[in-house]
Amino acid sequence: MSHELVQIALAPPSDRSQAMAEWLGDYARRRIHSRLIDERRCIPPYVALDFGNRGLLGMQVPAEQGGLLGFDHQEYFWTLRQLGAIDFTLAAFVGLNNCLGVRPILRFGNPAMRERYLPALARGRILGSFAVTEACAGSNPAGIAAVAQRQAQGFVLSGEKWWSGSAQWSGVINVVACHHDDAGRHCGFVALCVDGDQPGLRHGEEALTLGLRGMVQNQVHFDSAEIGADRVLGSPYAGMSVAADTMTYGRLAIAAVSSGTIWRLLQLMVRYTGRRRVGNSLLYGNDHVQAVMLEHWRAASALDLLVRRIAVVLDGGASLPTEVYAAAKLVATELLWAAADSAMQLLGGRAYCENNPVAQIWRDARVTRIFEGPSEVIATYLGQQSLRRESPLLQHLQALDTGQASKLQAICDSCQSTDAKSSASNLISLGYATAWTLLAVYVQNVPELVGWVAVKRATVAERLLEHTTRTLPDADSLSELIAKQIGLIRLDRAGEQVDLDPYFYDRFP
Repeated sequence: MSHELVQIALAPPSDRSQAMAEWLGDYARRRIHSRLIDERRCIPPYVALDFGNRGLLGMQVPAEQGGLLGFDHQEYFWTLRQLGAIDFTLAAFVGLNNCLGVRPILRFGNPAMRERYLPALARGRILGSFAVTEACAGSNPAGIAAVAQRQAQGFVLSGEKWWSGSAQWSGVINVVACHHDDAGRHCGFVALCVDGDQPGLRHGEEALTLGLRGMVQNQVHFDSAEIGADRVLGSPYAGMSVAADTMTYGRLAIAAVSSGTIWRLLQLMVRYTGRRRVGNSLLYGNDHVQAVMLEHWRAASALDLLVRRIAVVLDGGASLPTEVYAAAKLVATELLWAAADSAMQLLGGRAYCENNPVAQIWRDARVTRIFEGPSEVIATYLGQQSLRRESPLLQHLQALDTGQASKLQAICDSCQSTDAKSSASNLISLGYATAWTLLAVYVQNVPELVGWVAVKRATVAERLLEHTTRTLPDADSLSELIAKQIGLIRLDRAGEQVDLDPYFYDRFP
């Protein structure tokens, strides 16, 4: 297989990032116990403190604003890549604090906010979080129901947020809510920087998640919390812009972490198959095994190039269409999930056992196809954007590489000519084709990777030729049909009692 490998060994972008990667590797061997973090559902305080002392929890905060590192984009994403190879949960924890906690304050906070929070955030003395998701506002943030009612001194914030990572542990929470004026009229959205001990802020239940168990994900309730006007991020009407910037940048961070995790999974696959014998031969020599590992080698190499080249553009001061970040997140998380599932399959029963690392990585990786935009939602968005007459993404691709852009344009044209061009399945397929095209452009000087991406794109493009109308009966009717197959199964009997006994409440019912 060695002669087929794409030899892309990206060097660390700087001596500082190389030193940080080396420190992380040494620290991981001595101090990180991934299985205990997972089983105890808690990151040890010493890890957060040690990371804070190194500046990892605010890597891009400049020294003049209290940061210890002042990393550029390349250095930041390289460090996340290394963390992804060490422990996905810790990478997510660090990425969340940097992207969702620090970034909104660094970019949109007023001087007083930055002075108060950035030094503490960068050094891990407090944690930050982001509260935008609600029970009915996940991939559709326009469905936010929490309200910030304007008053003379600022806003009165009421509502609840779900699945807010690190919120229970946070000293500051960046919140996005509907902006209502003093007459109750909707005025768009506002983003607020809320102190962790804000009166009226109440933490709710923690979610028992499948993966990322070491991180807390909890509900946050706001009971008429009075938030001063000096706590507005950006302008009182820029809440959705703040949210979009935060989540957009976070998508590229996810791609960087995914790259490192794929390299780690590949390392485990090579380590196992290079030792496991089937008959008289090592499993590593099997043709199928070789093909599997070649696939994920290409995936990791392509993601490395994609993230690095986007980071170079950002470090040069240029901006990119938001579709670029969305496409990067889409392909990265799909490739990560494929690698995690391949490792689970290839390592067999040992991977399925929790005393080995693959099971935890597999569980951790699964959420990446859901948070910061589910794959289907992002693919639909990319498909819609590609069909626009003046698509910023197509213009961006044309500026970088006319050949690949013309191929995507041909796919769009074929989609436009069909009767089902606006169907959900067609838009999703077109979105995937768009994402693979973007990846092809960013790896265009590596023929082996371009050819590999072209196969991926062709596979999803074929789905656009399927125009079969799919119609199911209503949900109740379908439920009855299923019940005829397996009966009405009920598993809602009481299990363990976990609620506090009423005799111990502040007020007896």
